[in-house]
Amino acid sequence: MLLFSGGLDSSLLLAAAAPVLGMGLTALTFAGPQTVPGELAAAVALARRLKVRHLLRAMDPLALPDFRHNTRQRCYVCKKSIIEQAREMAADLGIEEIWDGTNLDDLNDFRPGLQAARELGVKSPLLEAGMGKAAIRDLSRKLGLPGDRPPQSCLATRFPYDTRLTREALARVGEAESWLRSRGFSHVRLRISGDQARLELPPGEWPAFLAPEVRRPFTALAARLGWRLELDVSGEGG
Repeated sequence: MLLFSGGLDSSLLLAAAAPVLGMGLTALTFAGPQTVPGELAAAVALARRLKVRHLLRAMDPLALPDFRHNTRQRCYVCKKSIIEQAREMAADLGIEEIWDGTNLDDLNDFRPGLQAARELGVKSPLLEAGMGKAAIRDLSRKLGLPGDRPPQSCLATRFPYDTRLTREALARVGEAESWLRSRGFSHVRLRISGDQARLELPPGEWPAFLAPEVRRPFTALAARLGWRLELDVSGEGG
């Protein structure tokens, strides 16, 4: 069973495994208020294209205190909950192994979720193959996948640690970022601190954003959602 977010890494793993395992491969996608808009639709579309059995499971990580209060253990408790639920579903289906899309470059970041995956015996074929992002993007293109797709992360990452998260706050961030993605912007991050929102974009996309026909309506949208907009034109935001 593959924990399939619909992102670049798990999409490559799905595409590579589908021809080999056929009906022996099951993809499992969890979705909730933390999910970036569009990710679920992308996951469903790829699984259908590859004719892989695809299970969807709703989850509410806000029920987990460490997630709700956005502590540094947020990712750990969330990933642990996901894996524990996946284990139950896999057992019901007679599936013994659970995979995820962890890759070599993930080891360079602060990712508490990796600890939960290791503790619970999740296997990471991309990591075992020594593949990092560059190799994953290259192979994705060869398999007909969008290798230039920007990485996505849980919407909770847009808020400082120890900030109480709500369904409404996550939805507002998702709405604002989705507005920009629908207009062709790629690696969008809106960092929230109180009533201030700091927009991060790749350096090459700032000229398009700063055009009045984009900047003005987005600034108005941010105001309607309750934020004063700050622009991070340094291109250094992560």
